[in-house]
Amino acid sequence: MAEHSANGRPNIWYVHPYAGGPGVGRYSRPYYLARQWQQSGARATVFTPAFHHLLDTPQAAGTRQVSGVPYEFVPTRSYQGNGAGRLLHMAAFSLKIWLHAEKYARRHGRPDLVIASSPHPYIFLATHALARKFGAKSIFEVRDLWPLSLTELAGVSPRHPLVRFTGWVERYAHRNADTVVSLLPCTLEHMMATGMPSSHWRYIPNGVHTDESAPPASAEDQPCVSQARLWRESGRSVVVYAGALGRPNYVDSLVQAIAHLKDQGDTNVSAIIVGRGELQEELRTTIAHLGLTDRIALFEQMPKQTVLALLAHASVGYISLRKEPLFRFGVSPNKLFDYMLARLPVLFAVQAGNDPVQESACGVSVNPGDVAAIADGLRRLGSLSEAERRDMGERGHAYVLAHHSYEALARAYLDLATSKEP
Repeated sequence: MAEHSANGRPNIWYVHPYAGGPGVGRYSRPYYLARQWQQSGARATVFTPAFHHLLDTPQAAGTRQVSGVPYEFVPTRSYQGNGAGRLLHMAAFSLKIWLHAEKYARRHGRPDLVIASSPHPYIFLATHALARKFGAKSIFEVRDLWPLSLTELAGVSPRHPLVRFTGWVERYAHRNADTVVSLLPCTLEHMMATGMPSSHWRYIPNGVHTDESAPPASAEDQPCVSQARLWRESGRSVVVYAGALGRPNYVDSLVQAIAHLKDQGDTNVSAIIVGRGELQEELRTTIAHLGLTDRIALFEQMPKQTVLALLAHASVGYISLRKEPLFRFGVSPNKLFDYMLARLPVLFAVQAGNDPVQESACGVSVNPGDVAAIADGLRRLGSLSEAERRDMGERGHAYVLAHHSYEALARAYLDLATSKEP
């Protein structure tokens, strides 16, 4: 491996097919890690396509600063949906990273650590070649397990050529990366079965940014925040869900649980749902059909600062995920950590290989889709005294700071950069 850069600071290239950040897109892990590395004295650059479907707006190709963090937007064509265009986009991004490696090294310095972050694994083929070219350490960061995500979630046949190729890439990455970083806590045995030495595995989960400035005063005037404040002042327990409104998120179970409470004469619990997704209008129709418009308010996706203001007025944070065999490897949902950071008790309607809510004793865990159990959990959390609610929230807050702050996660990566071991 190469020694560190001339000034002694490790130089990190973080290559992410769907990176976001302030004014770029919603997936902000690359930005916050890179910023934390800079604050720790390292050099860091985020590489991402100039177009991908999670950008707020397409970006101009080239280098620019994103709130103090250098980004290299690699020129790529646009695509729609999940067809051949997206596959070609993945291949083009990987190829251009490799073909322009020398140019990027002149701009950003030769790397000591090259990280391939894998919503899909194909980018590792390019980043591993880059790492070997420059004598850097090669890191494979696994957010989603492919090809299992294709076969178990999307229902693609294991014999499909794409699945077979993806399986080969996964095995190649697990066997050849200097370190495999998993965002999921229960993947070690699976990765060992595909050829990874156990000593190469590290768990560095999703994180939370802990130094957010206080929400601006204008956030208090947003309708969702005003509604939460009004309901809390009237003595209601206000449950908040803030996130995607897709089928996997199972938010309809929250609506059905509120209806169940209504049928039992319980008027104490109300819910505010903030987000967008394929089931948004279906949820709106269901809420109206069940006569719950006085108990459930549905709002469009809001900026992060507005959500933070909303959580400050909430009683409980809600998270649910539809049962999937893939969750046996664990989950690392950002919205859960946002609730914990806001010191909210949490109702966790998720069945997975891990349970951070139970581990931290910061809420109630129930089976997803069990409407009666969800309703009972809402009732139990809603009946807590203010002191009990505060203690429960503080336990979650302490847990998320200890295990999920970007400061701690970035430090774990810097340890990999400076370690003499793989």
